[in-house]
Amino acid sequence: MRLLLHHTFILLLSLLCLATPAAAQSVYTLSGRVLDATTGEALAGAAVALKERPAAGAITDAAGRYSFAAYEGMYTLVVKYIGYEAQEQPVQFNQSISITIRLTPTTYKVQEVEVVAERKPPITETPVMGQLELPLETIKTLPVLFGEVDILKIVSLMPGVKSAGEGSTGFYVRGGGADQNLVLLDKAIVYNPGHLFNFFSVFNSDAIDQTTLIKGNMPALYGGRLSSVLDIGMKEGDLNDFRVDGGIGLIASRLSVQGPLVEDKAAFILSGRRTYADVLMNPFLKNTDQGGVPYYFYDLNGKLSFILSEKDKLYFSGYYGRDVGELTLSEGRFKGDFFWGNSSATARWNHTFNDKLEMDVHGVMSKYDFEFSWDFGGFTTVAQTGVQDYSASLDFNYKPHVRHHLQYGLQYTYHKLLPRAGEAESASGEIFGTDQLLTKYGHEYGLYLSDDIYLTDRLLLSLGIRNSYFTQTGPFTFYQFDENLLTTDSTVYGSGEKVRTFSAWEPRVSAKYDINKKSSVKAAFSKSAQYLHLVSNAYTTLPLDVWAPSSAMVEPQRATQYALGYFRSIKENQYEGSVEVYYKDLENQLEYREGFAPGPSNRDLEYEFVSGSGRSYGVELFLRKNYGALQGWFGYTLSRTTRKFPELNKGHTFPARYDRRHDLSVVGSYKYNDRWTFGGSFVYGTGEATTLPVRRYFLEGTVNYQYGDRNSFRMQPTHRLDLSATLEGRKWKNIENSWTFSIYNVYGRRNPYLYYIDNEGSAYDSGVKLQAKKVSIVPFPLPSVTLNFTWK
Repeated sequence: MRLLLHHTFILLLSLLCLATPAAAQSVYTLSGRVLDATTGEALAGAAVALKERPAAGAITDAAGRYSFAAYEGMYTLVVKYIGYEAQEQPVQFNQSISITIRLTPTTYKVQEVEVVAERKPPITETPVMGQLELPLETIKTLPVLFGEVDILKIVSLMPGVKSAGEGSTGFYVRGGGADQNLVLLDKAIVYNPGHLFNFFSVFNSDAIDQTTLIKGNMPALYGGRLSSVLDIGMKEGDLNDFRVDGGIGLIASRLSVQGPLVEDKAAFILSGRRTYADVLMNPFLKNTDQGGVPYYFYDLNGKLSFILSEKDKLYFSGYYGRDVGELTLSEGRFKGDFFWGNSSATARWNHTFNDKLEMDVHGVMSKYDFEFSWDFGGFTTVAQTGVQDYSASLDFNYKPHVRHHLQYGLQYTYHKLLPRAGEAESASGEIFGTDQLLTKYGHEYGLYLSDDIYLTDRLLLSLGIRNSYFTQTGPFTFYQFDENLLTTDSTVYGSGEKVRTFSAWEPRVSAKYDINKKSSVKAAFSKSAQYLHLVSNAYTTLPLDVWAPSSAMVEPQRATQYALGYFRSIKENQYEGSVEVYYKDLENQLEYREGFAPGPSNRDLEYEFVSGSGRSYGVELFLRKNYGALQGWFGYTLSRTTRKFPELNKGHTFPARYDRRHDLSVVGSYKYNDRWTFGGSFVYGTGEATTLPVRRYFLEGTVNYQYGDRNSFRMQPTHRLDLSATLEGRKWKNIENSWTFSIYNVYGRRNPYLYYIDNEGSAYDSGVKLQAKKVSIVPFPLPSVTLNFTWK
């Protein structure tokens, strides 16, 4: 094995060092940024190219940066971006130079739209398979629940991505669990992306600049997850003018302020959002049986951007969000209070050494915590869980030649995980605490190198290698238990002492071959490792779920994926389509053992896990219209996802909970005129798999249930139609406004959220029949209206 790795590494280095073309003609590099001339914000996805040599060009990245090379000569530089005036200027390639380009926004009538720019690179050109850019302009025109724009809802409409259920922000990608998605907000990991019991995501659309979803073959830059990356970047703030954006909806309002601190040199943005149903309704419900609305959430986003020089830029961003609520049940005998939330802070320094090399340095803190306290008949309990990370990274982008683009760097994260800790006190004063459970500590390292190599004008090879390393450290106590779960022995590890170490080589390889200017074929292979795990026996990623590290009791999850696809651009990328097939093997997948019941315990949660394998394969169809009055996409996935655990289901293979054979989404928006835009989405999915009892019997005066095979019961199929209309208001002085009207679940489909068992007849009658009954979250059409405004 070592010999194989040695030869593989030598081969990789050889390919990375391929000689440049033998032509003697001098080659020079053009680099720089593309910015909005009005706000100074970076324009990601702008097309920069030479008119005389269209093959020489680049698409700007999230920071608006571009870089490409061409042979010596005089050319015309063409810069295009949808919604902006195209710009042309002469450029002399006799030395490597840097040019900053500022594009001016333009307005136009829908009937006169001409495709003059590419909002994103054509689907045929991107080397990464399964990568999708989600334009915020499109997202804001689609119908949403309660009028709140939600990025994660749009993500679940993409092929290969399955929603965790109606009214949920959880999502599953190509057979992986919800915890196998790396969700980033300005490089900070978001461990629980849900508000309001996952009806809303934590991402405020007013603060978001760009969103990228990568399914499957993740670049070597990303690690720690098996299924996907959702990379979300915050706006940098307006460098030239102050502006205020906001919205007033049925249950939540938001406000965003941005502007220059020093014109053209420094800017800020601050965004806030809060539900206010409790504020509005509590005065009216205070003296009623209901008593009031016992729940609200809020979040804050902020970012500071500094342009220190042409070569140095500094950014500070942060997020803080909380859900706060209380419960009163059983005629007041049960009273509970809870809160949970995420917080993060990111510092980034970007330095450009020259036109070929630049560096990014990140320092990140992210935290998720949950606390639930309740009193039931004089018995008080407090439960806590959470994750806290401190991370640093050093990343380099190096473009030594027009045919090479290298990325390499180092990453480190210090994990601190609080288990299901808590304390309970009885009415008589007896105290039970989980003092035996200690906070878990882990150190995760990543070293990566990747190169996009143009072997020929038509063949692009993307090679990547990542080495990940994880160490569990003390303080930690490893217990041994007898059959009655009583402690028989233990091994104690001191603070900082190594408990268990894991490492993995994670190769990422993909290739793209251009059949012609309009179509290409792509293939990909990747191996990944994951060291943090979330095991849930619920339908969604609920706040009560606990993150656990790889440890002396839990092996890392691993995945191997193969993918092949055909991609085509039609009519200058007005339309694009793709067909992708994939196959994924999963190792060390985790589930709770049979008979596990959550509750206070001094036994580490990892003892309750069982390990098994998984398999997922499928085909994804995607067709999107990018420009014009009518835009949208059609996505369909045919797939199968299974699991096999020696200790579950008698060792037989069973469908995963999120195995969904058919998954269909049709999404569209139509700009009728300058004022009206209509949107709609239709979704259909095979019902989720779950486990229900098949018979009930009495034994010694107690009722017992006998369950069928694991996940052998299928819920009813899910389908739903949502519609929306956006009306642009008349501009008044410096204020622009719009109204968004939407209807969620237009024809009132009662989609299943969960099932429970009910019986017909007396419980003590031998002829009693068991029946599964469904519970729906939104079983009726739900209208909403939102007022959006901008002052500048």
